[in-house]
Amino acid sequence: MGLNLAKLYPAANQPGTIDGRNNFFNGSNNALEDYYAHLVRLDHAFTENHRAFIRLHYDWWQEDKDRRFGPENPANGIILERANRGIALDDVIVLGPTLVLNIRYGLTHQDFLEQRTSRGFNLTSLGFSSALAGLVDSSLATIPNINAGSYSAISRWESGDGATTSMTHSLVGNFDKLHGAHSLKFGADYRNYRANNNRFPQAVSPVLTYSSYWTHGPLDNSPSAQMGQELASMLFGIPGGGMERTASFAMQDQYFGLYIHDGWKLSRHLTVNLGLRYEIETPVTERFDRLVAGYDFTTPNPVDAQARANYARSPIPELPVSQFRALGGLTWVNQGGNGRSPFKAEKNNFMPRIGLAWQLLPNTVFRAGYGIYYDTIGVNATLPIQTGFTQGTPIQASLDEGLTYVANNANPFPAGLLNPLGPAGGLRTNLAQNLGFYDPNRSHPYSQRWSGGLQQLLPGQFLADVSYVASRAVRLGVSRSVNDTPAQYLSTLPVRDQQTINYLSQTFPNPFSGTNPLSGTSISRAALLRPYPQFGRMSRMEPIGYSWYHSLQLRAEKRFSRGYTFQLGYTWSKLMEATSFLNDVDPMPYEVIGGFDRTHRLTMSGIWEVPFGKGRQFGAKLPAPVNFFAGGWQISGLVVRQGGAPLGFGNVIFNGDLHNIALPKSERTVDRWLNPDAGFNRVSTQQLSSNLRTFPLRLSGVRGDGRATWDFSAIKNFPIREQVSMQFRADVYNAWNHANLNNPNTSPVSSAFGRITGAAEGRNWQFGLRLKF
Repeated sequence: MGLNLAKLYPAANQPGTIDGRNNFFNGSNNALEDYYAHLVRLDHAFTENHRAFIRLHYDWWQEDKDRRFGPENPANGIILERANRGIALDDVIVLGPTLVLNIRYGLTHQDFLEQRTSRGFNLTSLGFSSALAGLVDSSLATIPNINAGSYSAISRWESGDGATTSMTHSLVGNFDKLHGAHSLKFGADYRNYRANNNRFPQAVSPVLTYSSYWTHGPLDNSPSAQMGQELASMLFGIPGGGMERTASFAMQDQYFGLYIHDGWKLSRHLTVNLGLRYEIETPVTERFDRLVAGYDFTTPNPVDAQARANYARSPIPELPVSQFRALGGLTWVNQGGNGRSPFKAEKNNFMPRIGLAWQLLPNTVFRAGYGIYYDTIGVNATLPIQTGFTQGTPIQASLDEGLTYVANNANPFPAGLLNPLGPAGGLRTNLAQNLGFYDPNRSHPYSQRWSGGLQQLLPGQFLADVSYVASRAVRLGVSRSVNDTPAQYLSTLPVRDQQTINYLSQTFPNPFSGTNPLSGTSISRAALLRPYPQFGRMSRMEPIGYSWYHSLQLRAEKRFSRGYTFQLGYTWSKLMEATSFLNDVDPMPYEVIGGFDRTHRLTMSGIWEVPFGKGRQFGAKLPAPVNFFAGGWQISGLVVRQGGAPLGFGNVIFNGDLHNIALPKSERTVDRWLNPDAGFNRVSTQQLSSNLRTFPLRLSGVRGDGRATWDFSAIKNFPIREQVSMQFRADVYNAWNHANLNNPNTSPVSSAFGRITGAAEGRNWQFGLRLKF
């Protein structure tokens, strides 16, 4: 059967690298898209002081993409479908000479569906047992998602088979009041966010992950080869991975905001803006309380007593019997005194804002501002954790370190799948598996933003602006690992420390064997030394991250006159962040150049009314039929040039000068984007493991390819009748079909190290017709 799985890969059609990478090229890997939109708006003036409009919209989009092995190979490919619909009501009432009320209501709804192109696949045709095929709905079954080291993934998904729907209600009431030198705005803002999800990619077929664990040697902790051992595991029929029974969810939160803003004209040359906004967001809830609340760190797990008795028969020297415990487990919302949300609500989110505009000279203005802005942690920013309601079953090929095998390719789940028990599973839930949960004190991230700049009006209707713009964000969510081997046992050597690796990987009788169906007969020293050894990896989302940004921004604008306008912008900036850990055992996040940092960004845009046709400089007397097609065109364009992203190389051994990694621009090619000989240890058998990492997460001086795009549009309005017209629009994105290259391979042990093997989307055309009546 392993051979059947391997045959899902297409045959090589080009030489590739010496170790067999990059030996297949699919020149027809197109994404096919269909899209249409409908928009209806009705305006009505009840009186000269009261007007309103209603707008309805609907659009539908479908994309068939990622057939990476060719259009006839079903092993890859997904179909996405999205439908948006909504309604907007707007009512403006003039209540008096100095007071205007604007009330707005909006409803937006989206359906987002996804399916793999192999839906309805017969699993037994690959050799899977009827027992496995019986675990899934045959009409939804797909080719399994297969991952084998550096080989291309098979049957991957984007968001997952199934559907997500969202609905947002919003209601805003805004007053505008003029009072002497004051221009006041105040009002209230209410939103209701709902998200429903029924995605089940791991329930329609297994995820098969083949590792080198069972095929490397001569020892079980020997380093792995660059590639090939994972494929050997596939051919031998020793899988990893898993399946799950997946729960749906129906999430909701509500948002309330109050605000007041005063534009105070202190003098003819100075205006000060003062504002205060207050927001409160209710904690997220799930309609049927299918959410993890957190982790109980102190209560003994139900397996604690038996595990302690087992451990006492064969303890390790580093952990006395008296200190070995199996504490804690997951808890759930609306159970045991927990509320209905995994975290509490904040009620002190006040956001002051201040700004000024000062006319220093007749054509010179200085502007500055400062404000605080809170982010959301509602359904739009919270991934629900439903462990226990969604129940995974890992593939356990062997429970005794390979002496015997209980699972194989054909029947990876000989005991079937674990059933989700919800809160009834108690602290036993997910024993021997990974856990994740939120910090109950999770709080809203917020940023402080400030800016200052000069604007100068130049001759010829040109405006120049130079500004300093900066921000600092705090309380960003960071995933902290809470179940790791203590740092004192990890190597601090700059080279592979085989002695430490052997020490931590040494196995002993597993005290949890027999307490649950997933724990094997042996366990490593590293796992025994974890604070909660009855579980695998554990992560908690904590509000401890932060970032900071500084930039110099230049802007020039030619105001619209003589049939054209032009804008030029340039930003020189730096983004730093601390949103992840260099080592799981570190106490604080690691400060490093931001993943979204782009040092230089240049933009140019403009609109040109082609001076040809009726009412324009040339062709003003064109015959009406000719002018209908040839006259009145408008062309616009947008150019973006942007620097590349900083690159990271992982937990590597580097014995050289960091400045030698990046190559001069004149020497970069897709086959050698960076210098692979700058000092990286590229021998796979000498790579680091069980160590404290010191090499940075990313390097600011080593970057991928930048972005260069030229987008254009042409618009023509066709008058049909006095109150009826049609607009034709043609858009082309990346008009020159410039190859915006993906980042290079940054794995030193790969034969493709330093090479670029992909690029972003090429030229894209879009046409549209709009009827106005």
